[in-house]
Amino acid sequence: MKTKEKVINLLIANGEKEASVLLSLETGFVLGAEVHTNHVNMDNIAEFGFNDDSGIPIAKSSHIEHWKRREGAGFLDSFKPLNFETASKSFNFIAKTKTAVAKDTYFNIILIYKQ
Repeated sequence: MKTKEKVINLLIANGEKEASVLLSLETGFVLGAEVHTNHVNMDNIAEFGFNDDSGIPIAKSSHIEHWKRREGAGFLDSFKPLNFETASKSFNFIAKTKTAVAKDTYFNIILIYKQ
């Protein structure tokens, strides 16, 4: 099995507390994902999640630590498992914090596709 990566970038601008992007994904089967961020303020909880174009959650919004790559596992097992077919849908990716951020805060979402 071959794998392929898709990177999605979100930026919560200084003084804001949410960012989102609606986009269509390449047709395929998404095995899992991981999220990287420069957000370090643990008092200002950061969450990430995404929905399909009808508003149904593919991955419910959860603490950013839940999206980090897991240590000590094989390559595919180290990602947050998602296991969904993209079909011809669009997806809304959403990053948010409890309160406004004090600096530009990025979220890089890496989706792992099966080919």
